[in-house]
Amino acid sequence: RLIASSAMCYCSFDTLIDALQQPSSGNTTTKARPDFVNDLPDPTVQCPLFVTWEKYSRKNSAWQLRGCIGCLSPRPLATDVGEYSMISALNDRRFNPIILEEVPSLRVSVSLLVDYERCKDVYDWTIGVHGILIKFAVNGQRFDGTFLPEVAKQQHWDHSTTVSSLIRKAGYHGAITQELLDGIHCTRYQS
Repeated sequence: RLIASSAMCYCSFDTLIDALQQPSSGNTTTKARPDFVNDLPDPTVQCPLFVTWEKYSRKNSAWQLRGCIGCLSPRPLATDVGEYSMISALNDRRFNPIILEEVPSLRVSVSLLVDYERCKDVYDWTIGVHGILIKFAVNGQRFDGTFLPEVAKQQHWDHSTTVSSLIRKAGYHGAITQELLDGIHCTRYQS
């Protein structure tokens, strides 16, 4: 069983800081294999993953999302922890790219997604244990979205609020009817 490690988080910070300290010269340096690879059961192991950056707000005395991107299909961890650290930090369209001056106020988490199971319905999952992936179509337009296992718990959401929020995150802005809920394909997973 794969478990995300603090070494993966160190790799995320190292990758980000290295990129932010180097001017955009087009030159790339060859990096040594990340330390966490030595702890993997197999250095070529693949797993779906997400990298989440949060920034501490002194104003609110709370951590606020600063970037979260990943993939739901298996990726080679040896290369993609660093890659998704960069994508999440610099290419999350909801936020401006992270800059070097922000690094001291950041924290990062790496989520390895495991144990995918088809749900009986959109409420067949446990808050704080499962993340959910939903897929649905309305008038021929397809929608999908996911929340990691910690989202509902951190936001103090119940099942209904979580599902409604995820439907909106997926880009659907119409009425959330029972017919819509019944037509959603829901998969739960753990991280």
